[in-house]
Amino acid sequence: MMNSTLPQIAMIYTNAPSELVEFLPESLDIHYYSSVKKLKKALRSNTPEKIFFHVNDAQSESDSIEIVDYVRTALASHSSTLVIFVSDTVSTTPSQIMNKADVDDVIRLNKEDTTFVQRKIARIIKRIIINKKHLMEKDAQVNMLTSVNRFSHQRQNIQALIASYAEALLQFCGGHSGLVVTPAKVTSVQTSQPSISQSQLDTVDDDTKQYIINLALQCKAPVVNLSPELEPMQALIEILPSPVASYLVFPLIVYNNNLASIICFISEDALDSVSTTQLNVMRDASLQLKIILERRFAESRMATHYQRLKETLAELQTTQNHLIHAEKMASVGHMAAGIAHEINNPLAFVISNFDPLDHYVETLISMVDLHEQLIQSINEIEQPVNQKLTQSIQNFKQTSDIDFVTEDIKALVHDSKEGLLRVRDIISDLGSYSRKESLENQLLNLSEVTSETVRMLKYELSDEVEVQLLIDSDIQITSHKGFIQQILANLVKNAIQAHTTSDKQTQQKIIKVEVTEKTEFVLINVSDNAGGIPEKSRKHVFDPFFTTKDVGKGTGMGLSVCSNLAKKMHGTLTLAPMEESNDLDTTFTLKLPKQVGDE
Repeated sequence: MMNSTLPQIAMIYTNAPSELVEFLPESLDIHYYSSVKKLKKALRSNTPEKIFFHVNDAQSESDSIEIVDYVRTALASHSSTLVIFVSDTVSTTPSQIMNKADVDDVIRLNKEDTTFVQRKIARIIKRIIINKKHLMEKDAQVNMLTSVNRFSHQRQNIQALIASYAEALLQFCGGHSGLVVTPAKVTSVQTSQPSISQSQLDTVDDDTKQYIINLALQCKAPVVNLSPELEPMQALIEILPSPVASYLVFPLIVYNNNLASIICFISEDALDSVSTTQLNVMRDASLQLKIILERRFAESRMATHYQRLKETLAELQTTQNHLIHAEKMASVGHMAAGIAHEINNPLAFVISNFDPLDHYVETLISMVDLHEQLIQSINEIEQPVNQKLTQSIQNFKQTSDIDFVTEDIKALVHDSKEGLLRVRDIISDLGSYSRKESLENQLLNLSEVTSETVRMLKYELSDEVEVQLLIDSDIQITSHKGFIQQILANLVKNAIQAHTTSDKQTQQKIIKVEVTEKTEFVLINVSDNAGGIPEKSRKHVFDPFFTTKDVGKGTGMGLSVCSNLAKKMHGTLTLAPMEESNDLDTTFTLKLPKQVGDE
C-alpha cells in the first residue's frame, strides 16, 4: 500500500521548447536542456524516470542518439524511460530512429492530431508512474521481509528489532505515523518522514493510551480497519502530522501471547492502493515472525536451562565427591570403637610390661652396686671381707633370680616394641583410609593393598568368621589406592555384617578375598557363605539409598558409591549370579584395568 502521489519530473533535451508545450501535461515538472554537456552533467547526479528528446533537425537527432547511448551505456541505466519526439519537419521516420537508439518509444508530433499525441504521452507517463509505484512497493516489501529475517540472524535487543521492523512495515503500508504498543507502554515509530515524536506522544492522556493498548493487544492477526472509530483516540489523532482515514494493526504473537503490536495510521490518499495481496504478504510475514520469535525464545530458554544444568552437574559432581568421602568417613566412624579396642590391646600389655621392667631395673642396679663393692674390696679390704661380699652377691643373685630377669627383660622390651609398632600400623592404616585423596593414580602392589585393608578390619571379625586370602603374588597395577581400599573395606564389612545377621546354619563362616591376574586386567572377588542376597533385591544392590538393613542401620549408599568409584578407575563392580558363586552364596567382583584407560 504505497502513496499514489508521486513526483512527475522529466528532463527534456530540445532546442525549441515552445514546439512541445501544447503536447505535454501541465502537471509534469519539466527541466529543459539545450546543451549536451549540461544534460550529461545533470544525469550523472540524478537520473530521472523520464527523459524526452526533441528531434527537429539532423543535429538534434545526432545529439539525442548520443545522449541515449550515454544513459544506457555509460550510466548503465535501463530503468529510465527514454522517449524521442520527432517533429513533422523531420523526414526520418520513428522506425528508423528506433533502429539507431535504444529508446522505449518514438512519437511523431502531429499538430493536426494534437489530442492523439497528448493521450499517447499521457499513457507513457502513467505507465512510468505505475511501474515506479510497483517498484517502490517491491522495495518496501523486500525491506519489510528483510526486517523479519533480522529477527532470526541478528542477536540484537528484541525491542530494537521490533522498532526497525515497525519502520519497514510503516513504509510498506503507506502509513504516515506508527506506534509500537506493549502491555506496559506506547512508543512512537521514528522514521525519516515527518511523524509523531515521543515527546508529543507523552502529552496524550492515560485513558487514550489505555484504549490504544487494549485495541492493539486484542488482535491476533494483521488487520486493516477501513472504517475506524477514531473518537476514543481523538487526543492522539490531533497531534498526528496527517489526517487518518484508516489504520493497520500488526500483532507479534509468541506462544499465543501478544508480545507487542504495531499500529500504522494511513491517510485518505493512500487508501486507493490497499490490496488483498499486500495484506496476505503481511499475514505471511506475521506467521514467519511468530515462528522465528518462538524459536528464538525457545533457544533463549534452552540456553538458560543448559547453563542451569551445567551448574547443577558441577554441583552434583562436587556433591558426589563429598558423598564418597562422607561414606568413607562413615565407615571410619563405625570402625572407631573397634579400632580403639584394637589399639588398647597392645597399649595395655605395653603399659603392663613397665611394672616388672621397673623392678628388674632396680634389681640390676643393686646387682651392679654389689659388684662395684666387690671390686673395690678386692683392692682395699682383707680376705674375710671379700668372701663375705662374694657370698652376699651369690645370695642376692639367687633370691632375685637374676638370670630370669636378664632373659625376661629382653622379652619385655621386644613385646613392648611390637605393641607400639602395632599401634603405629593401625593409626597409619586408618589415616590412609580416611584421607580425602586426589584422583591421582600410582603403581600399586595389589597384594599389599588387599592385605592392609583386610588387616584394618580385623577388629570387626569374630572368632567364628574365617577370612581366606587367595592372592597371586606381586600383582602390579596402576590405579587409585584409596578407592580400591574403600571398595574392599565396604565389601568385607558387608560380608561380616551378613554373617552377623544371617539365620543360615553353617559349620564354618567364611569370607574369601581372591585376587587373580589376567592379560589386561585383574579381578578381585569378595565372597561369603552367609546365605546370599534375595533375588528380588539383587537387581537393586547398586541403587542409591537401597538397603535391606533396619532403619538407622545403613544409608544404602555404600555399594552405589563403590560402583561409582570403580567407574572412576575405568573398571566395574558387579554382583555375580548365584550359580557362579561356587560353594559360596554371594560374590562381588571388582574388575580393574592394569593401566588406566584399558578396558
